[in-house]
Amino acid sequence: MIDIKDVVEEIKNRCDIASVISEYMPIRQSGGNYKGLCPFHGEKTPSFHISSSKQIYKCFGCGEGGDVINFVMKMENLDFLDAVKLLANKCGIEINTNMNEEDKLKMEKIKKYQDIHLEAARFYFTNLSKGKNPGYDYLRKRGLDDKTIKKFGLGYSQKSWNDLIDYLLSKGYDKEDLVECGLVNHKQESNKYYDRFRNRVMFPIFDYRGNVIGFGGRVLDDSLPKYLNSPDSIIFNKRFNLYGLNFSRKNIINRTIVLVEGYMDLISLFQYGVRNVVATLGTALTEQQGNLIKRYADTAIISYDSDEAGIKAALRAIEILSKIGLNIKVLNLRDAKDPDEFVRKYGLEEYKKAIDEATHYIKFKIDHLKKSFNLDKDEERVKFGKEASKIIKELKSPVEVDYYTNYIAKQINISTESIKKEVYGKDYNKVYNNKYKKFEKKSERAIEKPKIIEKGKELVEETLIKLMLESKKIREITLLKLDKTDFLLNESKEILNYIIKNRDLDKITIDKIKSLNISEEYLKDLEKISLDGIDMNDIKSIDEILKNLKKNNLQEQMNKLLIEQKNIEQQKTNNDDLKEVDVKVMEIALKIVEIRKMLQSL
Repeated sequence: MIDIKDVVEEIKNRCDIASVISEYMPIRQSGGNYKGLCPFHGEKTPSFHISSSKQIYKCFGCGEGGDVINFVMKMENLDFLDAVKLLANKCGIEINTNMNEEDKLKMEKIKKYQDIHLEAARFYFTNLSKGKNPGYDYLRKRGLDDKTIKKFGLGYSQKSWNDLIDYLLSKGYDKEDLVECGLVNHKQESNKYYDRFRNRVMFPIFDYRGNVIGFGGRVLDDSLPKYLNSPDSIIFNKRFNLYGLNFSRKNIINRTIVLVEGYMDLISLFQYGVRNVVATLGTALTEQQGNLIKRYADTAIISYDSDEAGIKAALRAIEILSKIGLNIKVLNLRDAKDPDEFVRKYGLEEYKKAIDEATHYIKFKIDHLKKSFNLDKDEERVKFGKEASKIIKELKSPVEVDYYTNYIAKQINISTESIKKEVYGKDYNKVYNNKYKKFEKKSERAIEKPKIIEKGKELVEETLIKLMLESKKIREITLLKLDKTDFLLNESKEILNYIIKNRDLDKITIDKIKSLNISEEYLKDLEKISLDGIDMNDIKSIDEILKNLKKNNLQEQMNKLLIEQKNIEQQKTNNDDLKEVDVKVMEIALKIVEIRKMLQSL
């Protein structure tokens, strides 16, 4: 039996790393090696190096590195085995290791059915593109251009009972396979075979690796159902797949995915430039689809239709995604009925703005609940308050509980204390107050920082400035990862401006910055700082300094917010001011929570 490790080594031996990488990005020869602009972080000067002799890559800007398998995993967003399979296919190696006969037959059937679906996709695409037809007219009326139609492989199934079956039979496939993979139906009583999809716009469904595994068909007459999907098969299951993931997984930024309902919503957004988008396959979001999203994202922005059915589907999606720990927001479509209409009516920038301003799912649920009550009536306000309190019980953070109890209180003119008691019940004082006291103690400790730590912040900042003056390489790395807002001292910001203007110099001496608006004390500190213990070629050490600088800045922001929060609380003078003051305090508290999350991620 062949060992998988031997297969992996053979793949790495056969796949020249420079050749594989050149398929993803421009590279140029540099001696016996190659270099180029790193695909994993933005840069203007190449710091991405490929060693032909060692068959490895390394970026000296962001620190990414590894062999050809690591590179493909990173670029394609694949796990190890799928990257191995992709490269094995590229270099002509068949992977049938550690498989019994039954598994091998299953793998062969999967491969055959994928081939059948690819042939069908080509057939439907040819139907769409070879001449005037209702499918092409429909897609053009929906605003899709030819480039987008081709990218998504859209097609047309003609108004015929046997067009596809005749074509696939001519390619050597048998009827039983066509039935089993879901493209052909079979009537037992009459023993007749006929095409499953007729007179429909065809949407090929790809798995995340790019294999065609099924189809969605949109009817072009009054037939029902309006949308018809392939049935479940050995290669396709609606519950486990997301439409468009094969495209979006390479375009996910900040681990954030936009979730839509329909094929056209996704394709339209993609054409306009929103590329981190996936769609369910005509069904409510499943737990399996939720777990697939979590593999690629930490935040899901739900952008479903604005009608009642879309809202119910969004609430169901929230229930699933919240259970698996995703950060969930809901996009406001204004007066548009779906994302497709929104982006065509208001444009890309407005949709991006709507993404940035998407509503936290708790607020969305409260706002939706509010529509069921007449808040002009006292009895209805009380009922709403009780039901809304049940939503808040989902929250673990006392800060978020405070924020949303205040949000509810403002709408129904009920005290926040009453709503908090409704949330926590009889244990209100024990559960809520204890949590909040702990939060306040942490806040007080954060404010009372000893002077030595403040000086420590200055030292980190001044050391980094000196490193940037001394080393062009460190200068390039720092300017990619930081900007002026990350520095606390005005002198540091002043010198940074000078460094940016003179970034191409090999070394910038302290004498050259003396003409700037820099204090004598700061210049003396710079001169005293010794860099002897710092390895300027050790990217990890430099990264640690950059992280410490960011941490110091975030900590300073948090301290200011805590002081502001304390000052506002001290301004409480009478009962009329309490609600407004509480809201301000909670808004600041939410900002503090966000900063804490950022600190934890560093």
